Amino acid sequence: MNRFEKKQRSLNACLIAGILHVCFAILLTLFYYTHLSYEIHDVVDMEFIDMDKNVKQRILKRPPKKPLTQKQTKEFSEFRPKFADLSASSNLIDETVKPSDEILMHNATETVSPTATELPDVTTQARLLNSNATSIAKSVQSPFEITSGKGVESLRQRVKGNGDGGFHRLESKGTADIGSIGEGLGDGNSDGDGNGNGGTNPFGEALKQIADHIISTRELDKVNVVFVLDTSQSMQDNIQQVADNLFTMTDAFDLVNLEYHLGMTEFSVRREGQEIRTRALLPDVSTLRRRMKNVKLSGDENALDALLQTFDLIEFHADADRHLILVTDEQATTSMRQEDAKKTMQTKVIDRAQFEEVRVNVLGFPEPFQQTLAETTGGTWQEIPGSVRSATALPSNRVGNQKFLKVFREIAVDIRKSGGKSLFSLHTKFTTIFLDGMFNIEKLKQELFNNGIVLKDHIIQSENAEILQNVDSDLWIIIDHANGLLYAIRREKNKITVYEANYPEHWNIGEDLIARKQQSGTRWVLYDQPNRQNYTFIKDKDLLAVHIGGQPGTASNASSEPVVDIVVMLDYSRSMGGKSQAIMLGLSTLIGRLSIFPLKYRVGLIRFAEAKDAIKAVDGEIVSQMPLNEVVIEQLLADPFGGDEHLTNAIVDGLPKMRFSPYAKRFLLILTDEPTKGKYTAEQALNLCRSYGIKVYVIGHPNPDDLQTKLANETKGLFYTMPNHLEKDYPNQ
Repeated sequence: MNRFEKKQRSLNACLIAGILHVCFAILLTLFYYTHLSYEIHDVVDMEFIDMDKNVKQRILKRPPKKPLTQKQTKEFSEFRPKFADLSASSNLIDETVKPSDEILMHNATETVSPTATELPDVTTQARLLNSNATSIAKSVQSPFEITSGKGVESLRQRVKGNGDGGFHRLESKGTADIGSIGEGLGDGNSDGDGNGNGGTNPFGEALKQIADHIISTRELDKVNVVFVLDTSQSMQDNIQQVADNLFTMTDAFDLVNLEYHLGMTEFSVRREGQEIRTRALLPDVSTLRRRMKNVKLSGDENALDALLQTFDLIEFHADADRHLILVTDEQATTSMRQEDAKKTMQTKVIDRAQFEEVRVNVLGFPEPFQQTLAETTGGTWQEIPGSVRSATALPSNRVGNQKFLKVFREIAVDIRKSGGKSLFSLHTKFTTIFLDGMFNIEKLKQELFNNGIVLKDHIIQSENAEILQNVDSDLWIIIDHANGLLYAIRREKNKITVYEANYPEHWNIGEDLIARKQQSGTRWVLYDQPNRQNYTFIKDKDLLAVHIGGQPGTASNASSEPVVDIVVMLDYSRSMGGKSQAIMLGLSTLIGRLSIFPLKYRVGLIRFAEAKDAIKAVDGEIVSQMPLNEVVIEQLLADPFGGDEHLTNAIVDGLPKMRFSPYAKRFLLILTDEPTKGKYTAEQALNLCRSYGIKVYVIGHPNPDDLQTKLANETKGLFYTMPNHLEKDYPNQ
């Protein structure tokens, strides 16, 4: 045995020994833990009992059960007949009815009481309960869709009435009076109608957050909430929104059984001076809602003076938590004109709120004082939805928007004129007749060369060239990108006509295509597959005119009723919220004018915004495909406006999602009030519009160097300035 074999045998022996030791260790471990798990440390207590004694206890007679129902009385039996005459039966019998001797477990005693003519006074005896110690149900803690609230559908509001006598002012007629008591919901003309039918609303969201803050910080089971309203002219829409969404707040209180009383303070500066009105605290939402809708608007505002006087005029309840809700769209100012008067009044307001133990919640302007006021007093601060909207809003009626509506009428007229115009024309380059009557591609190539036209070999040898060789009714379209020229070759038996034109920059079609014959050899339709667009070529003397549209299998629509696709691209950011009604009037005017013109049209809508706050109605680009009518567009515009705007994103990402008709000329109407921004460059957005052959109309920001102006100029569209546009870009507006 050599040295290598000895070494190998030693290694094998060591390996086997190692394996045996490992297996033995595993077995010992399993044996130890197995016996350890069966060890019992419990103590068993045993007791011996006498079975005879236990049986005797079990057979003891239990006391009889007492009946759970009242015994029958004489008065009860007087109203029960002893004999029932079954005269309606086919077998006439007399039957004696005897009360049962058996005890009925669910017998109901009959009673007779006079019909009630008035609803009785209701009194309750309830012990004081601090709801802070009561956990809130998980369903209440989970986020709800914020609406304007259930309104009078809420049980609390149905019972409460409108504050003019409430429950006891009605006289019951003995019927079941089910439904709302009192006037309930006011006019109900807004989106938040108080019935919970509205969608998510930024004011409803804000009031819900204030209600949640009041609930989470309450120390008592009763709260006083006073709205301090800026009633200057710019606050008209904001106050109406607060009124429409009041039930959002009170519904949150009702869910946790929190007793509340509501009040209101109005402040503004009019010709006769500063005026502050207060409304007493009432446990009725409908009354406060009606008062808000009927406030008198005018003048300017001094919020600091109003806050300070509210502490003097409002009589808070001693057994309630106290809250103010300041609602304004401007900075808090004062009527005092002394030096440092504003800082002095700010300090007084904060000190007075802390002394009176009043938490001030703010739905207002993003200034440091209003945020400090809410934070210092234990309230919550939120920016009023559409804080720049009031400054950029437009009237909501036709009378106040005559100039704005005239713009939409002019756009409609230009669409009608442009819908039937040709894009460009090709002129005749040369005409050749083959005397021998024979036509082939080689002869065509030689004739083109003789007239200074040199084409690539792969085009001459393509399938489209063979089609022209075999069929003399189609039109061969060739694009020479190197020289920027466009050719159309038409064959009539042994005659060849070649048309030439400069290649249009906005075209983006292939270099070798066939246009199919449509009518008597004078009309051809070319389908651009990548862009899903049809083009009609019409022979007019020595020219070949090119139109957008034209449906295969028919004569062209270009000469009778043009077909157009119109995409409305609407900036849905926060600053456009105050213009929504005016824009809807403008779109209604546009659609109405197009309807009386001799053309076929379809309208689509792209809403774009970047909503990074709680609104999130439109976040990105929402494309609503054509065709849309006026009713559908109005429903889409009912969603709350919010967030920021990125126009280049909407063009580059949104337009390719729109399904254009291949037979229609394309138009884009952009509506915005801010300068252009977005992640894409202006050149990318402009090139996309060119490639789609889109004519752009813009009602937007009047910066001559902005993309909006360039789009209108480069596509031969029209540009108009948006009324009350923003002078600069505001973040998240």
